[in-house]
Amino acid sequence: MTDENGAPEPDPTGPDHEPAAEPASGFAAFRERARPAWRWLRWPVYGLAALFVLVLVAGAWLWTTTDLPPARSTSAAAVLLDRDGNELALLAQEGLRLEVPLEEIAPVAVDALIAAEDQRFYDHGGIDPLGIARAVWNNVTDDSTQGGSTLTQQLVKNAYLNDDRTFSRKVREAVLAVKLERTEDKDQILERYLNTVYFGRGAYGLEAAARTYFDSTAADLSAERAALLMGLLRSPSRLDPGEDLEASQQRRDAVLSAMVDMGTLTPEEGEAAIATPIEVTVRAASPTTLQEGVAPHFVEHVRGLLIEELGEQALYDQGLVVHTTLDLADQRAAEASVAAHLDDPSDPQAALVAVDRTGAVRAWVGGRDFETLQVDLAGGAGGSGRQPGSTFKPVTLAANFEAGNGAGEQYPAPAEITLDVEGGPWTVTNAGGQDYGVITLAEATVNSVNTVYAQALTKVGPRAVADLAQRLGIRRELEAEPSIALGTEEVSPLEMASLYSTLSRSGVRIDPFVITEVENGDGRTVWDPEGPEEEEAVEPRIADTVSAVLAETPRSGTARRAALDRPMAAKTGTTQNNADAWLAGYTPEYTAIVWVGNPEGNDPIPDVDGQVVQGGTIPAMIWHDFMVEALADVPPTEFPEPDPELLSDTSPPMELTATPSVEPGDAVDVIANGYQMCRAAWFVVLEGPTSVVEQEVPEGQEPPPPTPVLVESQPDVDSDEATRRASVQMPATAVPGTYQVSARCDAGAGPQQLGPTATVEVRPDPSATTTTSSTTTSTTTTTEPDEEQQSTTTTAPEATTTTQAPPGQQDDEG
Repeated sequence: MTDENGAPEPDPTGPDHEPAAEPASGFAAFRERARPAWRWLRWPVYGLAALFVLVLVAGAWLWTTTDLPPARSTSAAAVLLDRDGNELALLAQEGLRLEVPLEEIAPVAVDALIAAEDQRFYDHGGIDPLGIARAVWNNVTDDSTQGGSTLTQQLVKNAYLNDDRTFSRKVREAVLAVKLERTEDKDQILERYLNTVYFGRGAYGLEAAARTYFDSTAADLSAERAALLMGLLRSPSRLDPGEDLEASQQRRDAVLSAMVDMGTLTPEEGEAAIATPIEVTVRAASPTTLQEGVAPHFVEHVRGLLIEELGEQALYDQGLVVHTTLDLADQRAAEASVAAHLDDPSDPQAALVAVDRTGAVRAWVGGRDFETLQVDLAGGAGGSGRQPGSTFKPVTLAANFEAGNGAGEQYPAPAEITLDVEGGPWTVTNAGGQDYGVITLAEATVNSVNTVYAQALTKVGPRAVADLAQRLGIRRELEAEPSIALGTEEVSPLEMASLYSTLSRSGVRIDPFVITEVENGDGRTVWDPEGPEEEEAVEPRIADTVSAVLAETPRSGTARRAALDRPMAAKTGTTQNNADAWLAGYTPEYTAIVWVGNPEGNDPIPDVDGQVVQGGTIPAMIWHDFMVEALADVPPTEFPEPDPELLSDTSPPMELTATPSVEPGDAVDVIANGYQMCRAAWFVVLEGPTSVVEQEVPEGQEPPPPTPVLVESQPDVDSDEATRRASVQMPATAVPGTYQVSARCDAGAGPQQLGPTATVEVRPDPSATTTTSSTTTSTTTTTEPDEEQQSTTTTAPEATTTTQAPPGQQDDEG
């Protein structure tokens, strides 16, 4: 064979021929394609393989070196210490411990336990990878019927280990759970678990729980009761029906639904059980022993925090040592000052919270008698609170400072004022119906003048006040209503202590705290709360200027009975109908809040020893006596200097100018400045010597007295402009002379003369003529007499009086 050029082609079968390579196929082809990727993937794969081998080796080592230890002892009391290490209280829950064999436990209770805690209990060998995966998925989907730990793991943790949240503890727990499953059968594990697990209320084991919650036995439990008890296991205190019935019922119903899904209850049985209302016995008293006989509400507050963080079983089983911030000396002083001024059983309740500059709570009085009233009035247990009244006014003051309005700005302060605000007219009155004339915002703070603060609120708006209050230390949501300026939103003394202590630190907020460290019986720290964060809530110049204004209140205002012989700032508060009375005050080193009132309803506080209870009376005296003791060994310090600009009148000065000279009948143009507070209406009034009176006068009789000129301009309404303009017509009959122009301001309480006056000269009319009298009658033209004539010029200006409450007559406020 030849090619196209005639040359012979090589023989494909000859000895020199090399056969063509065939394409790779099968695994060889896959390996060729994967070769580039393997260059990148091989190191992660090697790493995972090494990690797997390491885990296997560690697991083998743990398996061979970890044995089931003896079950640890239980019921080691927790000790609460004050700031100096003095024992404050013991928290011991010996409780009820009853053991019964598994045969004496209702089968439905076992079904409820498995449905609630470990649905694959009979299928795993101690640990359940599927259960762990399901728990992760449930956390993502917010379906928390079960956790990831098996019943065996829970028993190991309760019987042999502690509650440390560490990886090593979880690994030991898993290894011991597998070993326990190899030494005990499922029924033995169930029996041990149901006889030792904690159900709350001091009940250890199902038999004790049945008696504690239902006055029943484990053998007689119904499906709904068993489901409720098993639902408690995740959080016995929080899910107690006596604490949160709704949460308890939701958890019980979730367990019953799981039992239906597993087939241990029929749908009909499940529906009937869910429809059954929850009824349990009344919870027993708190397991608290006060070593010093003081601070019961504080101890209960700390106990609640410990249960929330560590769990109720850990609190009573591990011999915890709890370091708190309480100062025993200050606590005794607080309780003594309350008892000294409220010593009769019929006297109202009281609360006191004291916080130092670091945010540490040093004293906490939640009520006069813990046995009578266990509700914590200081911390606002359960979200409760009381209206703070005028102690909330400093927030509106600070909000005005932030908006650039000074404490020296002047306001009309009538006894009653009606302002047009969002939602309709808002009527505000002063305590005792007192009219203060025209005063500054600082004076209105010292004397707690409601009608001025209502006007100050309209300058910034309620939302600004609500937002600032939360920045300063109020934790709850506040309604942005105009009345917030007068303290109508409910708060707790603890929140007010946070707010006022922020002002004492030049605007730096540190949330109050009560626990510094928690150790177990071996001295190892099991909870180290993060130190309180410092955050600037307001600029220092604003907080320091608020302090400067409040420093005048104990000197000459409503808080005189709280006055200390050292720098201090304070504000009183009394709510409508005298239902609540407050004194909130601070020095640069220490803040204390005192509340007196009735915890239920808004009935007026009864008089104490014949004295009306208002912020400036009983609360001020309690505050004073406590602070004298608490600060006895604390050297006094001065507040930082305030901002002079914020103390001044930052509003435009009041000015009034008018056309200086006119002829009768001409227009008088008026320009005014500084009348921004005249929101309802503003107008000017022209007053003068006399008008021309032309009338026939019988012979021998005197003419009538001259008539004063009184001309008003059209009112300028619904405006807060500082600059106003008006025009009035000089009467054509006006006689030559000096006339006066004055402004009338209506800030919501009706027109009042306000500010300076201006004068207008009326020039003589060149065309004016004089008429003489006849023999029988006379027509007399009466003009304004000059200085040589003995006559009287009559004007009718409205009286304006500027008053301030005399120091000895004003102790109450709205």
